[in-house]
Amino acid sequence: MPYEEYFKAASEGLIVVDRQGRILEANPQAEQLFGYTQEELLGQPVELLVPTQIRELHHQHVGDYFSAPRTRVMGRGLSLAARRKDGSEFPVEISLTYARGTARGDLVVAAVTDISERLALEHEARRAETITSLGTLAAGIAHDLNNPLQVIRSRSELLLESPGTTPASEMNEDLDAIHRQAERAGQIVEGFLELSRQREKVVAPVNINELINAVLLLIGDQLRKVDIDVQTNLDRNLPPIVGHAIALERVLINLLSNARDAMPQGGAVLITSGLLDGRPGWLHLTVADTGPGIPADSLDKVFNLLYTTKVSGSGLGLWLSQRIVNEHQGRIEVHSNPGKGTTFKITLPTQDSSES
Repeated sequence: MPYEEYFKAASEGLIVVDRQGRILEANPQAEQLFGYTQEELLGQPVELLVPTQIRELHHQHVGDYFSAPRTRVMGRGLSLAARRKDGSEFPVEISLTYARGTARGDLVVAAVTDISERLALEHEARRAETITSLGTLAAGIAHDLNNPLQVIRSRSELLLESPGTTPASEMNEDLDAIHRQAERAGQIVEGFLELSRQREKVVAPVNINELINAVLLLIGDQLRKVDIDVQTNLDRNLPPIVGHAIALERVLINLLSNARDAMPQGGAVLITSGLLDGRPGWLHLTVADTGPGIPADSLDKVFNLLYTTKVSGSGLGLWLSQRIVNEHQGRIEVHSNPGKGTTFKITLPTQDSSES
C-alpha cells in the first residue's frame, strides 16, 4: 500500500512533526480525534494538542527526543492525556516512529489512540471484581459464623424445651456454652473487620494442643450428636508456634465440620499432633476421619475458591483454611481413599524456627 493511502486509512491518529516540533501533516483520524481540520493544524506547534499545564514540559521532551531518537512507546508507565479543539482532554496511548533524512528533514510520526473506552471497561471490570470480593468476604463471614450460631441455637432450644426441670448445673453449662460461642462469633466478625482494614494481625505464641482442646470444647457436642467418636493423640512436649490463635482455630473447626458433614450416620475422627519427622523446627497437626473419602478427580480442587462437593456447601472453608495456613508460613495437604476416609495434615514452623 502506498504511503499516502496507508496514512489516510490508518485507524490511529497520525501526526508528523519536525525537529522544531511543528505539525507537518495529520491524517483524517487525527482530525476527527482532535476536532481540528488539517489546515488548522499545519505549521502549528504540536503542543496545541497537549493539555495546557504540561505544554512547556512537552516542548522540552520534543528536543530531548530528537537528540536521541528511537522508535518507542511514549510515556511508558504514565497516564497520558491529549487536548481537543474544544478544550476537553482525553486519555491516550502514543507511539513514536523516527524517520531520519527524509525530503523534509528528520521527522517523527506520532500514532495517537484514544483509550477512553478501554479505560472505562477496565474501571467497570475492577468495580465488578470489588463487588465479587465483597460478596466473597460476606460469604466467608456467614460461613464462619454458622458453627457458633448452630451451638447457640441448639443449647438455647434445650433450655427452652424444659425450663422448669433442667438442673441448675446443666443450665449453667448450657449458658456457659452459649456465652462462649457468642464471644467466638464476635471474634470472627472482628477478625473479618481487621481483614477489611488491612491491618497486621496480632500474633503471639500458640500452643497447638491447647488450641485443639479449645476447638473440641466449641464443636465437640455437634460431633457427638451425630455419633462421631473423637480421639486425640497429642505430643504434650510440643514447642509453641507463632501465630493468630483465632484464625488457626477457624482452620481446625472447618476440618472437623467437614468431617461431620461427611459422616452424618456416625464415624470416627482422630486428631494427632507431633514434631515433623525429618524436618527439625516443624510440627504437624493431623485430622483423619473414617468417612467416604474424596473422589480422586476432586482432590486437586478442594482448596479452590468456591469449589465444593456438598449440596449446601459454600466452597469457602478449605480455601480460607489454606490461606490462613499459608499466612503462618505452613502447608496443608489432603490425602484420601474413597471408602476409607480422608486425612488433612497441617505442618507449621515452631516458634524457635520462626525466630531463627
